[in-house]
Amino acid sequence: MRVSGQLAVIAVLGAAGFGGWYAYQGGYLANVPVIGAYVSQPAGQGQGAPAGGRGGRGGPSGPATVEVDTVKTGRIVETREAVGTVRAFESITVTAKVAGVIDEIGFEEGQKVKAGDILVQLDAAERRADIDQAIAEANRAVAQRNEISIKLERAQALSRTGAGTNAQVEDLTAQIKSLEGAIASAQAQRKAAEARLEDLTIRAPFNGRVGTRSVSLGAYIAPGTRITSLDDLSKVRLDFAVPENLLGRLQPGQTVNAMSAAYKGRTFTGKVSTIDPRVDQATRTARLTAEFENPDEALKPGMFLAVTLEVSVNNEAVLVPEEAIVSEGLRHVVYPVRDNKVERRVITIGQRQGGKVEVVNGLKAGETIVVLGVQRVRPGAEVIARPLGSSAQEPQGVPAANRQPPSRSTLNAPHAIGTAQAAER
Repeated sequence: MRVSGQLAVIAVLGAAGFGGWYAYQGGYLANVPVIGAYVSQPAGQGQGAPAGGRGGRGGPSGPATVEVDTVKTGRIVETREAVGTVRAFESITVTAKVAGVIDEIGFEEGQKVKAGDILVQLDAAERRADIDQAIAEANRAVAQRNEISIKLERAQALSRTGAGTNAQVEDLTAQIKSLEGAIASAQAQRKAAEARLEDLTIRAPFNGRVGTRSVSLGAYIAPGTRITSLDDLSKVRLDFAVPENLLGRLQPGQTVNAMSAAYKGRTFTGKVSTIDPRVDQATRTARLTAEFENPDEALKPGMFLAVTLEVSVNNEAVLVPEEAIVSEGLRHVVYPVRDNKVERRVITIGQRQGGKVEVVNGLKAGETIVVLGVQRVRPGAEVIARPLGSSAQEPQGVPAANRQPPSRSTLNAPHAIGTAQAAER
Protein backbone atom coordinates (compact mmCIF):
# COMPACT_ATOMS: atom_id res chain seq x y z
CA MET A 1 0.00 0.00 0.00
CA ARG A 2 1.26 3.45 -0.84
CA VAL A 3 2.07 6.03 1.81
CA SER A 4 -0.82 8.19 0.70
CA GLY A 5 -3.26 5.30 1.17
CA GLN A 6 -1.96 4.56 4.67
CA LEU A 7 -2.33 8.21 5.64
CA ALA A 8 -5.91 8.20 4.37
CA VAL A 9 -6.81 5.14 6.50
CA ILE A 10 -5.24 6.74 9.57
CA ALA A 11 -7.21 9.94 8.96
CA VAL A 12 -10.50 8.04 8.64
CA LEU A 13 -9.91 6.07 11.84
CA GLY A 14 -8.96 9.21 13.71
CA ALA A 15 -12.09 11.01 12.54
CA ALA A 16 -14.28 8.05 13.54
CA GLY A 17 -12.71 7.91 17.00
CA PHE A 18 -13.17 11.64 17.56
CA GLY A 19 -16.78 11.43 16.38
CA GLY A 20 -17.50 8.58 18.81
CA TRP A 21 -15.87 10.43 21.72
CA TYR A 22 -17.83 13.58 20.86
CA ALA A 23 -21.12 11.66 20.66
CA TYR A 24 -20.44 10.04 24.04
CA GLN A 25 -19.59 13.35 25.70
CA GLY A 26 -22.70 14.93 24.24
CA GLY A 27 -24.92 12.08 25.40
CA TYR A 28 -26.07 11.27 21.87
CA LEU A 29 -25.19 7.55 22.08
CA ALA A 30 -27.64 7.02 24.95
CA ASN A 31 -30.48 7.82 22.54
CA VAL A 32 -29.39 5.34 19.87
CA PRO A 33 -31.61 2.17 19.81
CA VAL A 34 -29.98 -0.97 21.23
CA ILE A 35 -26.63 0.76 21.81
CA GLY A 36 -28.12 3.30 24.18
CA ALA A 37 -29.14 0.63 26.70
CA TYR A 38 -25.48 -0.26 27.20
CA VAL A 39 -23.96 3.23 27.23
CA SER A 40 -23.80 5.33 30.41
CA GLN A 41 -24.43 9.02 30.07
CA PRO A 42 -21.56 11.27 31.16
CA ALA A 43 -21.78 13.46 34.22
CA GLY A 44 -24.40 16.17 33.94
CA GLN A 45 -26.50 14.32 31.38
CA GLY A 46 -29.95 12.79 31.92
CA GLN A 47 -31.73 13.35 35.18
CA GLY A 48 -28.77 13.14 37.52
CA ALA A 49 -29.04 9.45 38.43
CA PRO A 50 -25.90 7.37 38.01
CA ALA A 51 -26.08 4.89 35.17
CA GLY A 52 -26.05 1.18 35.73
CA GLY A 53 -27.87 -1.64 34.09
CA ARG A 54 -27.85 -5.24 35.16
CA GLY A 55 -24.67 -5.47 37.16
CA GLY A 56 -23.10 -2.66 35.13
CA ARG A 57 -20.32 -0.23 36.11
CA GLY A 58 -21.46 3.26 36.91
CA GLY A 59 -20.21 6.32 35.14
CA PRO A 60 -17.34 8.43 36.42
CA SER A 61 -19.72 10.38 38.63
CA GLY A 62 -21.49 7.50 40.47
CA PRO A 63 -21.06 4.04 42.02
CA ALA A 64 -21.59 0.78 40.16
CA THR A 65 -24.96 -0.92 40.29
CA VAL A 66 -24.88 -4.56 41.40
CA GLU A 67 -27.44 -7.21 42.25
CA VAL A 68 -27.21 -8.75 45.71
CA ASP A 69 -28.81 -11.55 47.68
CA THR A 70 -29.00 -12.59 51.31
CA VAL A 71 -26.99 -15.64 52.37
CA LYS A 72 -29.33 -18.43 53.48
CA THR A 73 -29.12 -21.92 54.89
CA GLY A 74 -30.47 -24.99 53.17
CA ARG A 75 -30.09 -28.70 52.60
CA ILE A 76 -26.95 -29.95 50.92
CA VAL A 77 -26.36 -33.60 50.13
CA GLU A 78 -22.90 -35.06 49.57
CA THR A 79 -23.17 -37.80 46.98
CA ARG A 80 -21.02 -40.33 45.20
CA GLU A 81 -21.85 -41.83 41.83
CA ALA A 82 -21.40 -45.41 40.71
CA VAL A 83 -22.96 -48.05 38.49
CA GLY A 84 -24.67 -51.23 39.62
CA THR A 85 -26.48 -54.38 38.55
CA VAL A 86 -29.92 -55.49 39.68
CA ARG A 87 -30.63 -58.95 41.03
CA ALA A 88 -33.81 -60.47 42.38
CA PHE A 89 -34.47 -60.43 46.10
CA GLU A 90 -34.73 -64.23 45.93
CA SER A 91 -33.87 -66.24 42.84
CA ILE A 92 -33.54 -69.95 42.05
CA THR A 93 -33.35 -72.30 39.10
CA VAL A 94 -36.11 -74.89 39.54
CA THR A 95 -34.69 -78.41 39.08
CA ALA A 96 -35.72 -81.98 39.80
CA LYS A 97 -34.29 -83.81 42.80
CA VAL A 98 -34.94 -87.26 41.35
CA ALA A 99 -35.32 -88.72 37.90
CA GLY A 100 -38.77 -89.23 36.46
CA VAL A 101 -41.27 -88.60 33.72
CA ILE A 102 -43.21 -85.32 33.78
CA ASP A 103 -46.84 -86.15 34.43
CA GLU A 104 -48.19 -82.60 34.95
CA ILE A 105 -46.99 -79.00 34.51
CA GLY A 106 -48.78 -76.65 36.90
CA PHE A 107 -47.68 -73.20 35.68
CA GLU A 108 -47.66 -70.89 32.68
CA GLU A 109 -44.54 -69.07 31.61
CA GLY A 110 -44.31 -65.68 33.29
CA GLN A 111 -47.01 -66.54 35.83
CA LYS A 112 -46.92 -65.34 39.43
CA VAL A 113 -47.03 -68.20 41.92
CA LYS A 114 -47.25 -68.51 45.68
CA ALA A 115 -45.12 -70.52 48.07
CA GLY A 116 -46.25 -74.16 48.04
CA ASP A 117 -47.86 -74.10 44.58
CA ILE A 118 -47.15 -77.22 42.50
CA LEU A 119 -44.96 -76.43 39.52
CA VAL A 120 -44.29 -79.91 38.13
CA GLN A 121 -45.59 -83.36 39.07
CA LEU A 122 -43.56 -86.41 38.05
CA ASP A 123 -45.03 -89.87 37.51
CA ALA A 124 -45.60 -91.31 41.01
CA ALA A 125 -47.21 -94.70 40.36
CA GLU A 126 -44.16 -96.67 41.50
CA ARG A 127 -43.76 -94.61 44.66
CA ARG A 128 -47.41 -95.10 45.60
CA ALA A 129 -46.98 -98.85 45.15
CA ASP A 130 -44.02 -98.78 47.52
CA ILE A 131 -46.19 -97.02 50.10
CA ASP A 132 -48.97 -99.57 49.71
CA GLN A 133 -46.49 -102.42 50.14
CA ALA A 134 -45.04 -100.89 53.33
CA ILE A 135 -48.56 -100.42 54.73
CA ALA A 136 -49.45 -104.05 53.95
CA GLU A 137 -46.31 -105.38 55.64
CA ALA A 138 -46.98 -103.28 58.71
CA ASN A 139 -50.58 -104.51 58.90
CA ARG A 140 -49.47 -108.14 58.55
CA ALA A 141 -46.93 -107.78 61.34
CA VAL A 142 -49.52 -106.11 63.58
CA ALA A 143 -51.98 -108.96 63.01
CA GLN A 144 -49.34 -111.59 63.85
CA ARG A 145 -48.33 -109.70 66.97
CA ASN A 146 -51.93 -109.56 68.16
CA GLU A 147 -52.34 -113.31 67.61
CA ILE A 148 -49.13 -114.11 69.48
CA SER A 149 -50.15 -111.79 72.31
CA ILE A 150 -53.32 -113.87 72.90
CA LYS A 151 -51.28 -117.09 72.95
CA LEU A 152 -48.84 -115.49 75.38
CA GLU A 153 -51.63 -114.58 77.81
CA ARG A 154 -52.90 -118.19 77.80
CA ALA A 155 -49.42 -119.59 78.31
CA GLN A 156 -48.82 -117.26 81.25
CA ALA A 157 -52.12 -118.35 82.84
CA LEU A 158 -51.25 -122.04 82.44
CA SER A 159 -47.79 -121.43 83.83
CA ARG A 160 -49.24 -119.92 87.00
CA THR A 161 -51.41 -123.01 87.58
CA GLY A 162 -48.54 -125.39 86.84
CA ALA A 163 -50.10 -126.73 83.63
CA GLY A 164 -47.73 -124.81 81.34
CA THR A 165 -43.99 -124.29 81.06
CA ASN A 166 -41.84 -121.17 81.31
CA ALA A 167 -40.07 -122.09 78.09
CA GLN A 168 -43.29 -121.67 76.11
CA VAL A 169 -43.87 -118.25 77.70
CA GLU A 170 -40.36 -117.13 76.81
CA ASP A 171 -40.71 -118.33 73.21
CA LEU A 172 -43.96 -116.42 72.67
CA THR A 173 -42.47 -113.28 74.24
CA ALA A 174 -39.53 -113.43 71.81
CA GLN A 175 -41.90 -113.76 68.85
CA ILE A 176 -43.82 -110.65 69.94
CA LYS A 177 -40.62 -108.61 70.17
CA SER A 178 -39.58 -109.78 66.69
CA LEU A 179 -42.95 -108.76 65.25
CA GLU A 180 -42.76 -105.33 66.91
CA GLY A 181 -39.43 -104.83 65.17
CA ALA A 182 -41.00 -105.85 61.87
CA ILE A 183 -43.82 -103.35 62.44
CA ALA A 184 -41.34 -100.54 63.11
CA SER A 185 -39.39 -101.47 59.99
CA ALA A 186 -42.52 -101.44 57.85
CA GLN A 187 -43.52 -98.05 59.21
CA ALA A 188 -40.06 -96.67 58.43
CA GLN A 189 -40.27 -98.03 54.89
CA ARG A 190 -43.63 -96.35 54.53
CA LYS A 191 -42.20 -92.97 55.62
CA ALA A 192 -39.28 -93.36 53.19
CA ALA A 193 -41.68 -94.17 50.36
CA GLU A 194 -43.80 -91.15 51.22
CA ALA A 195 -40.69 -88.94 51.18
CA ARG A 196 -39.69 -90.32 47.78
CA LEU A 197 -43.22 -89.64 46.61
CA GLU A 198 -42.97 -86.03 47.80
CA ASP A 199 -39.72 -85.63 45.82
CA LEU A 200 -41.76 -86.23 42.68
CA THR A 201 -43.84 -83.10 43.43
CA ILE A 202 -41.86 -79.91 42.69
CA ARG A 203 -43.28 -76.88 44.53
CA ALA A 204 -42.50 -73.16 44.63
CA PRO A 205 -40.44 -72.41 47.78
CA PHE A 206 -41.46 -68.73 47.87
CA ASN A 207 -43.74 -66.21 46.21
CA GLY A 208 -42.46 -65.06 42.85
CA ARG A 209 -42.71 -65.11 39.09
CA VAL A 210 -41.65 -68.09 37.00
CA GLY A 211 -39.66 -67.68 33.81
CA THR A 212 -39.60 -69.70 30.62
CA ARG A 213 -39.74 -73.48 30.96
CA SER A 214 -37.16 -75.83 29.52
CA VAL A 215 -39.16 -79.09 29.62
CA SER A 216 -42.32 -80.50 28.10
CA LEU A 217 -45.09 -82.74 29.30
CA GLY A 218 -44.07 -86.43 29.17
CA ALA A 219 -40.34 -85.69 29.04
CA TYR A 220 -37.91 -87.75 31.10
CA ILE A 221 -35.72 -85.57 33.29
CA ALA A 222 -32.66 -86.43 35.34
CA PRO A 223 -31.72 -84.94 38.71
CA GLY A 224 -30.52 -81.34 38.27
CA THR A 225 -32.32 -80.75 34.98
CA ARG A 226 -33.48 -77.15 34.64
CA ILE A 227 -37.24 -76.82 34.55
CA THR A 228 -37.71 -73.05 34.89
CA SER A 229 -36.58 -70.07 36.97
CA LEU A 230 -38.32 -68.42 39.91
CA ASP A 231 -37.65 -64.83 40.98
CA ASP A 232 -39.10 -62.78 43.80
CA LEU A 233 -39.35 -59.30 42.26
CA SER A 234 -41.47 -57.63 44.94
CA LYS A 235 -38.12 -56.28 46.11
CA VAL A 236 -34.79 -56.24 44.32
CA ARG A 237 -31.16 -55.96 45.34
CA LEU A 238 -28.66 -53.66 43.67
CA ASP A 239 -24.94 -54.42 43.84
CA PHE A 240 -22.42 -51.62 43.28
CA ALA A 241 -18.94 -50.62 44.41
CA VAL A 242 -17.49 -47.45 45.96
CA PRO A 243 -13.87 -46.42 46.69
CA GLU A 244 -12.40 -47.74 49.91
CA ASN A 245 -11.75 -44.23 51.24
CA LEU A 246 -15.48 -43.95 51.92
CA LEU A 247 -15.60 -46.97 54.23
CA GLY A 248 -15.45 -44.85 57.37
CA ARG A 249 -18.55 -42.93 56.28
CA LEU A 250 -20.70 -45.81 55.11
CA GLN A 251 -23.47 -47.40 57.12
CA PRO A 252 -26.60 -49.46 56.45
CA GLY A 253 -29.68 -47.35 55.86
CA GLN A 254 -28.06 -44.68 53.68
CA THR A 255 -30.21 -43.54 50.77
CA VAL A 256 -29.43 -44.76 47.26
CA ASN A 257 -31.02 -43.24 44.14
CA ALA A 258 -30.81 -45.13 40.87
CA MET A 259 -31.82 -44.43 37.28
CA SER A 260 -32.18 -46.69 34.26
CA ALA A 261 -31.97 -45.90 30.56
CA ALA A 262 -35.17 -47.90 30.16
CA TYR A 263 -37.18 -45.42 32.26
CA LYS A 264 -36.29 -41.87 31.32
CA GLY A 265 -36.79 -39.38 34.14
CA ARG A 266 -37.75 -42.01 36.74
CA THR A 267 -35.70 -42.33 39.91
CA PHE A 268 -35.76 -45.45 42.08
CA THR A 269 -34.97 -44.94 45.77
CA GLY A 270 -33.63 -47.60 48.10
CA LYS A 271 -31.50 -48.12 51.19
CA VAL A 272 -28.09 -49.67 51.75
CA SER A 273 -28.65 -53.08 53.35
CA THR A 274 -25.22 -54.72 53.32
CA ILE A 275 -21.61 -53.52 53.28
CA ASP A 276 -19.19 -56.24 52.22
CA PRO A 277 -16.55 -56.70 54.93
CA ARG A 278 -13.88 -57.32 52.29
CA VAL A 279 -12.23 -54.83 49.93
CA ASP A 280 -11.39 -55.91 46.40
CA GLN A 281 -7.60 -55.95 46.21
CA ALA A 282 -7.55 -55.34 42.46
CA THR A 283 -9.87 -52.32 42.34
CA ARG A 284 -9.60 -51.10 45.96
CA THR A 285 -13.35 -50.81 46.15
CA ALA A 286 -15.94 -52.04 48.64
CA ARG A 287 -19.08 -53.78 47.47
CA LEU A 288 -22.43 -52.48 48.71
CA THR A 289 -25.89 -53.98 48.37
CA ALA A 290 -29.01 -51.81 48.40
CA GLU A 291 -32.62 -52.97 48.54
CA PHE A 292 -35.40 -51.36 46.50
CA GLU A 293 -39.15 -51.83 46.74
CA ASN A 294 -40.38 -52.98 43.33
CA PRO A 295 -44.19 -53.24 43.47
CA ASP A 296 -44.67 -52.84 39.70
CA GLU A 297 -41.68 -55.10 38.92
CA ALA A 298 -40.16 -52.40 36.71
CA LEU A 299 -36.66 -53.40 37.80
CA LYS A 300 -35.55 -56.71 36.31
CA PRO A 301 -32.59 -58.89 37.31
CA GLY A 302 -29.51 -58.01 35.30
CA MET A 303 -30.48 -54.39 34.58
CA PHE A 304 -27.73 -51.75 34.56
CA LEU A 305 -28.42 -48.71 36.78
CA ALA A 306 -26.66 -45.41 37.37
CA VAL A 307 -26.33 -45.09 41.15
CA THR A 308 -26.10 -42.02 43.39
CA LEU A 309 -25.21 -42.75 47.01
CA GLU A 310 -26.04 -40.09 49.63
CA VAL A 311 -22.97 -40.10 51.84
CA SER A 312 -23.99 -37.26 54.16
CA VAL A 313 -26.77 -34.69 54.55
CA ASN A 314 -26.45 -31.21 56.07
CA ASN A 315 -29.75 -29.40 56.60
CA GLU A 316 -28.08 -26.22 57.92
CA ALA A 317 -25.53 -25.62 55.18
CA VAL A 318 -24.68 -22.02 54.22
CA LEU A 319 -25.46 -21.68 50.51
CA VAL A 320 -24.62 -18.99 47.96
CA PRO A 321 -25.18 -18.81 44.18
CA GLU A 322 -22.28 -19.96 42.03
CA GLU A 323 -22.20 -16.56 40.29
CA ALA A 324 -21.27 -14.85 43.55
CA ILE A 325 -17.95 -16.70 43.89
CA VAL A 326 -14.77 -15.46 42.21
CA SER A 327 -11.89 -17.93 41.86
CA GLU A 328 -8.41 -16.51 42.38
CA GLY A 329 -6.03 -19.37 41.87
CA LEU A 330 -6.74 -21.85 44.66
CA ARG A 331 -8.74 -19.31 46.65
CA HIS A 332 -12.40 -18.44 46.42
CA VAL A 333 -13.61 -14.90 47.10
CA VAL A 334 -17.00 -13.27 47.64
CA TYR A 335 -17.94 -9.61 48.03
CA PRO A 336 -20.23 -8.89 50.99
CA VAL A 337 -22.04 -5.54 51.03
CA ARG A 338 -22.53 -3.52 54.21
CA ASP A 339 -23.91 0.03 54.20
CA ASN A 340 -23.63 0.02 50.38
CA LYS A 341 -19.87 -0.60 50.58
CA VAL A 342 -18.11 -3.68 49.29
CA GLU A 343 -15.55 -5.76 51.12
CA ARG A 344 -13.48 -8.65 49.85
CA ARG A 345 -13.58 -11.93 51.79
CA VAL A 346 -11.86 -15.28 51.23
CA ILE A 347 -14.11 -18.30 51.87
CA THR A 348 -13.82 -22.08 52.00
CA ILE A 349 -16.30 -23.94 49.84
CA GLY A 350 -17.73 -27.43 50.09
CA GLN A 351 -20.26 -29.24 47.90
CA ARG A 352 -21.84 -27.88 44.73
CA GLN A 353 -25.47 -28.69 44.08
CA GLY A 354 -28.14 -27.29 41.78
CA GLY A 355 -26.40 -23.99 41.05
CA LYS A 356 -25.54 -23.45 44.72
CA VAL A 357 -22.24 -23.75 46.55
CA GLU A 358 -21.83 -24.70 50.20
CA VAL A 359 -19.69 -22.24 52.17
CA VAL A 360 -17.85 -24.09 54.92
CA ASN A 361 -16.09 -21.06 56.37
CA GLY A 362 -16.09 -17.30 55.81
CA LEU A 363 -19.79 -16.42 55.58
CA LYS A 364 -22.80 -16.50 57.86
CA ALA A 365 -26.48 -16.72 57.10
CA GLY A 366 -28.10 -13.29 56.85
CA GLU A 367 -25.18 -11.47 55.25
CA THR A 368 -25.63 -9.71 51.92
CA ILE A 369 -23.29 -10.50 49.02
CA VAL A 370 -22.85 -9.34 45.44
CA VAL A 371 -24.17 -11.91 42.96
CA LEU A 372 -24.18 -10.04 39.64
CA GLY A 373 -21.51 -7.46 38.93
CA VAL A 374 -18.69 -9.00 41.00
CA GLN A 375 -16.20 -8.32 38.21
CA ARG A 376 -16.90 -4.59 38.40
CA VAL A 377 -16.45 -3.93 42.12
CA ARG A 378 -13.43 -3.27 44.27
CA PRO A 379 -12.96 -3.59 48.05
CA GLY A 380 -14.16 -0.45 49.79
CA ALA A 381 -16.03 0.85 46.75
CA GLU A 382 -19.53 2.19 47.13
CA VAL A 383 -22.22 0.45 45.12
CA ILE A 384 -25.91 0.73 44.38
CA ALA A 385 -27.27 -2.59 45.60
CA ARG A 386 -30.39 -4.02 44.07
CA PRO A 387 -32.16 -7.29 44.96
CA LEU A 388 -31.27 -10.21 42.76
CA GLY A 389 -33.57 -10.41 39.75
CA SER A 390 -34.85 -6.85 40.02
CA SER A 391 -33.36 -5.86 36.64
CA ALA A 392 -35.39 -8.51 34.89
CA GLN A 393 -38.57 -7.09 36.45
CA GLU A 394 -37.96 -3.46 35.41
CA PRO A 395 -40.18 -1.99 32.65
CA GLN A 396 -38.76 -2.22 29.15
CA GLY A 397 -37.70 1.00 27.50
CA VAL A 398 -36.94 2.93 30.71
CA PRO A 399 -33.48 4.51 30.48
CA ALA A 400 -31.03 3.44 33.12
CA ALA A 401 -30.65 7.04 34.26
CA ASN A 402 -34.35 7.23 35.11
CA ARG A 403 -34.37 4.12 37.33
CA GLN A 404 -34.45 4.80 41.04
CA PRO A 405 -32.23 2.78 43.40
CA PRO A 406 -34.08 0.60 45.92
CA SER A 407 -34.63 1.73 49.45
CA ARG A 408 -32.71 0.18 52.35
CA SER A 409 -35.86 -1.70 53.47
CA THR A 410 -36.19 -3.24 50.00
CA LEU A 411 -32.51 -4.19 49.99
CA ASN A 412 -32.76 -5.97 53.32
CA ALA A 413 -35.91 -7.92 52.40
CA PRO A 414 -35.25 -11.66 52.01
CA HIS A 415 -35.27 -13.10 48.51
CA ALA A 416 -35.61 -16.76 47.63
CA ILE A 417 -32.50 -18.27 46.12
CA GLY A 418 -34.51 -21.05 44.46
CA THR A 419 -32.43 -24.12 43.72
CA ALA A 420 -33.44 -27.36 42.14
CA GLN A 421 -32.22 -29.48 45.03
CA ALA A 422 -31.63 -27.08 47.95
CA ALA A 423 -34.62 -26.42 50.19
CA GLU A 424 -33.66 -23.11 51.74
CA ARG A 425 -35.19 -21.08 54.48
